[in-house]
Amino acid sequence: MALLSPKVIAQVSGRSAGELGIMSWEWIMRADGQVLYRLAQVNGRRERNPWTPATRLPAAELEAIRGDRTKATEVLDVIVRKHGHRR
Repeated sequence: MALLSPKVIAQVSGRSAGELGIMSWEWIMRADGQVLYRLAQVNGRRERNPWTPATRLPAAELEAIRGDRTKATEVLDVIVRKHGHRR
């Protein structure tokens, strides 16, 4: 029996520019508090990269946003900006 992945409660895209070009990143927050990201595009070309763990929200913070997609997206946006990406 396969295990189901935890439900995604927030998702945002981020962009950054560097020596390699313009990169687009996908960020997700799961219901278990895990935040992951992956490189989605480089100079407009689609990339297929695995999800990489970025952080895990503390239980108290996760409980405060559980059930509110808007708050979850706002928290995820702050995490994305802390990692140097723009939305």
